[in-house]
Amino acid sequence: MADTGQIKGRINFLCEIGTEEIPAGYLTPATEYTEKIFRDTLTEYRIKYEDIRVYATPRRIAILGSNISDTQESLEEEIKGPSIKAAYDAVGKPTKALIGFVQGNNVEIAAVYRKTTEKGEYVFCKKVLESKKTAEVLPSILEGIIAAMPFPKRMRWSDKHITFARPVRYFLVILNNNKISLPIENIPSRNMTRGHFIQHNKMIQIESPEDYETVLEQHGVIVNHNRRKEMIRAALEDAAKKAGGVMLHDEELLETVTFLVEYPYAAICEFDRSYLEIPDIVLITEMKEHQKYFAVMDPAGKLLNKFLVVTNNPPTQYVKTGNERVIAARFNDGKFFFNEDRKKKLEDFVESLKSVLFHKELGTIYQKIERMNKIADVIAEEISLSKDETEKVKRAIYLCKADLNTAMVFEFTSLQGKIGKVYALLDKEDPEVAEAIDAQYRPRFSGDRLPEGKVSLVVSISEKIDNIFGSFSVGNIPKGSQDPYALRRQANAVVEMVIEGKINMRLDCVLSRVAVLYRGGGSLVNKILEFINARAKTIFAEHGFRYDEIDACLSICNYDYLELFSRAKSINEYRANENFSQMLLSLKRMNNIYTAFRQKNRDYMLKFDPALLLEDAEKALNSFFESKKSDIERYIFENRYIELFNLLIAGKPVIDMFFDRVMVMAEEVKVRDNRLALLERILKPFKTLMDFSKISE
Repeated sequence: MADTGQIKGRINFLCEIGTEEIPAGYLTPATEYTEKIFRDTLTEYRIKYEDIRVYATPRRIAILGSNISDTQESLEEEIKGPSIKAAYDAVGKPTKALIGFVQGNNVEIAAVYRKTTEKGEYVFCKKVLESKKTAEVLPSILEGIIAAMPFPKRMRWSDKHITFARPVRYFLVILNNNKISLPIENIPSRNMTRGHFIQHNKMIQIESPEDYETVLEQHGVIVNHNRRKEMIRAALEDAAKKAGGVMLHDEELLETVTFLVEYPYAAICEFDRSYLEIPDIVLITEMKEHQKYFAVMDPAGKLLNKFLVVTNNPPTQYVKTGNERVIAARFNDGKFFFNEDRKKKLEDFVESLKSVLFHKELGTIYQKIERMNKIADVIAEEISLSKDETEKVKRAIYLCKADLNTAMVFEFTSLQGKIGKVYALLDKEDPEVAEAIDAQYRPRFSGDRLPEGKVSLVVSISEKIDNIFGSFSVGNIPKGSQDPYALRRQANAVVEMVIEGKINMRLDCVLSRVAVLYRGGGSLVNKILEFINARAKTIFAEHGFRYDEIDACLSICNYDYLELFSRAKSINEYRANENFSQMLLSLKRMNNIYTAFRQKNRDYMLKFDPALLLEDAEKALNSFFESKKSDIERYIFENRYIELFNLLIAGKPVIDMFFDRVMVMAEEVKVRDNRLALLERILKPFKTLMDFSKISE
């Protein structure tokens, strides 16, 4: 069952901001911000509460609180004063520093006490912070929240200095059934709310916060937008069933219409079947982007000539006829754009891209296509793509931006790639080529499906590498929360695609080879790898891998993310084995001694000579790893890490015996160097596998 966002506990606080109609897109960020900031502010002001919820309709934002305390909690605070030397003179009398301290904190000198700290002895006092009535502090809290609500644009109205998304017509604030005045610019502040703007357009008295939702519902308003959203979903699904199909689910559109109505109704409308000759995606986009209508599909997934409208009033024949007339006009526009585009093939639009600027420092869209082609060539070689697939990649890249100059994309930018795929299929292009034209932009948002198939994956990765490298080369590098070109999302996508698409590709090799395509490209490779590695850490963590497992795999300068993912997964799974820590300890003992030596002697040459092995324990260690050398190399090459770990566990007794009986750092240099060289030989295959020293035991 969907979460209706219902508040928990006894509701004893209500603040409603009554407004003129606020744009739908403004309300989700505003409600989320207000809920968080109100919770945080109550905690900061030492006001206890059980739950806080913020609801919104087009004409109101409402804050509800349950079991909000009548008063602030009292708090005794310990305050540090001057040092003892500064607080008292030579004969023990209070100095000006001490007098100023007690006066500033409104305490007596007798209340001051001494306390020893890390920095010496200081004077302290205890001060009880004032506990006010909640009703006294609420107005200033609410005024601050109202002033800071995040709207894309704010406006002034009438003679007011306050700004808001739309003019504020009234405030309603109640705590424990007592009205609280909110004195902001003479805007009415009473225990009154407004009913539905059309059906019940009058002010209604609210006696108690507990009655608020019920009273509003009786007057045509479902104030809880979470509940309103589920009502809309159910009404649409029921209407689609009555229309003989199923609703095309669209959470983004559902979120939008939720904030367009105060009490939802669903109307079934239809359009002339002749419009079905236009591609479904065009009609669906027209319905969504221009009119906020929901499409209806048949069981086979084909568009029906029906659509659903969410209305703020009970649907009538006039409502149905009006919406059908509007959509016919929109579809006529779409039909015109489609017919104009189809007067030529998709490939005929490519030449015109030579005059379309991509970026003033990166050239035209056509030049971007040329760079993508070169990147794809490198990737194709890196992953041994077949000749047939490579040709399809080239064709897809040649056509991938052609739809940017179509009338349809001029009208609906959201159709880029999607309409290109449709036109490519109509032109009888290879289906994999057509799919790649759409797939280049995926994932378009969090949770969007990734491209599938080698052709689509290579095209999409090439497009994203060009975007990232190009942006870095002109100085558009994400900083803090600033990421106007969505480079973090694209870096995420690159890592996810090579993992999900099972593509073994050394990204560092690819970037190094394509760096010549960009200004100062060679100096940017490491920065970009660091940037992408940071995204990989997040992705690995989302798969449930521990931080030390991730660090162990991502800190060895290997950028084959499929390979690294496999290693991290193996550690994560093998960790349940009770012998894991034993294996780890054995490797760390060898690694610690060797690493400590290398840190002080980076360029010192070590050469191994079996004839210099003196002790049976070191001979046994050499013999074990020499006999397992081919197995170790094969397991690493074939990604058989669990078998590799089991092999290392089998070698633990030999390793332990070596450390129990052999002094590696022997006084005789020749013997010491030979033992270090032995450890170097044993550890060498693991240096490029993962950094075991970073894994917690």
